[in-house]
Amino acid sequence: MENIHGHCVCGAVEIVIKEYGNFVYTCHCDTCRRMNSGPVMSVDPGPGENVIFVRGEEKITIYHDEEVERGFCSVCGSTLFWHNPADDHYCLNAELFYDIIQNASFKLELFYDTKPPYYAFSGERKKLNRNFQEM
Repeated sequence: MENIHGHCVCGAVEIVIKEYGNFVYTCHCDTCRRMNSGPVMSVDPGPGENVIFVRGEEKITIYHDEEVERGFCSVCGSTLFWHNPADDHYCLNAELFYDIIQNASFKLELFYDTKPPYYAFSGERKKLNRNFQEM
């Protein structure tokens, strides 16, 4: 898929992904769960050159978390992205693009070893632990 458009809840921030492989993944790490009240569903557009901030870049608040940045809309509070500046890699909140990615494949669960026992997703997919080794 090419040039998919997404936006936060209030529409203040609009993002375009130039190229997208039509899959989602989830992260069960402690930080993602604490920030989002559960696992976060993400799309991985890869390098920063595939992410275009069309509108509202000045409305993005950045939280610096160890080596990464987590971006939020300062108007509505929507989680926007996780960004590693060292390699300019982005992961975006999948639900920013919900009207486009309805048929995406759910392919991967990250930090599966930190997932609490009170929830589980149905179906089979690749599961990686905190060291990114397959479980």
